[in-house]
Amino acid sequence: MNIGIDIVECERVAGLINEKIFSAEELAYIHEKHDALPTVAGLFAAKEAYFKAKGTGIIKSELPKVVIGHHAGGQPFYVNDPKSALSISHTNTTAVAVCIIF
Repeated sequence: MNIGIDIVECERVAGLINEKIFSAEELAYIHEKHDALPTVAGLFAAKEAYFKAKGTGIIKSELPKVVIGHHAGGQPFYVNDPKSALSISHTNTTAVAVCIIF
């Protein structure tokens, strides 16, 4: 079992809403949100936490391939890795994500 955690200031990701980082599904989810910046920060933190748990460090070309989905109740999950768990939390200024890979 491996764990990764990341914290992101929302302002840091303001210019990162693009297909080089997020999948089409994630971009659609972001655009549904009224106040999207905390969502963007949370998704980005989840991607960074995933790479930390994998022990690889961030691989920029792999960022859009680490896809975060949401169950009907809102719980986030890694679409491409069913052997993982994810939790995301955010305020208006900061987001944090924890990834556990079993």
